[in-house]
Amino acid sequence: MISYSAVRPTGGVEQLNIRVAIVAASAVLYALTFLPLHSILGPGVVSLSAVPVALAGWLFGLRAGMLFGAVAFPLNTVLLGVETSDLNSVVWGGAVAGSAALLVGTVAGTLRDVTDRLQAQLDQKNGAEENLRVSEERLRHLVENAPGMLVTVAADGTIMYANRAIGGLSTVSLRGTNVYNFVPRSHQDLFRRTLEGVFTSGQPGGYEIADPPESGDPTLHIIRFGPVEKDGAVVAATLLSLDVTDSVG
Repeated sequence: MISYSAVRPTGGVEQLNIRVAIVAASAVLYALTFLPLHSILGPGVVSLSAVPVALAGWLFGLRAGMLFGAVAFPLNTVLLGVETSDLNSVVWGGAVAGSAALLVGTVAGTLRDVTDRLQAQLDQKNGAEENLRVSEERLRHLVENAPGMLVTVAADGTIMYANRAIGGLSTVSLRGTNVYNFVPRSHQDLFRRTLEGVFTSGQPGGYEIADPPESGDPTLHIIRFGPVEKDGAVVAATLLSLDVTDSVG
């Protein structure tokens, strides 16, 4: 058995059918009311043919607007021919009304096409921004959950970013503090030389160090530095500190 949902028109098809119905209804309404309105408005009634033409242009774009504008000429000619036997009035009235309708259809269709292009560009931009936001969120999640400490510092040691708290300070509070305040004295000189070497050479650096704790066994850390470049110059350094004591043990 075929379910109703399987044969139900999609939203796009339904919208297309509605637009077609609107344009067709306006054209039929114009044709049906032409004779009664002609007796009231006179030849000026042909200007109303611009209504279905404008609707076609706005709902379907430039090509539809121009097509309906072109159809307006023979349609108005036929309707005028039914109302009057004056051939000049029929031809000139149909030509003038058709030309005006063609212009209206062209303008309306052009506006619709431009609007659609702008909307498409906006949708594309919003989609790109959403993809960027998702990518940034994934990267932030990976960095915050990295197995080691990640810190970005300036040449003087000022902390620009940290992926986790240090010394009781939150990641936000750490920004602007100096990384040397958190480096054990036992290897501050080695840390400084390695960091300065990264800024000077533009090459990664690092070392391994065993920090003697207050009690118990020492902890072994691997510290790696990497340059952050902009326009060919090193503007910052990112360091990764890994506690590998358990791995060695």
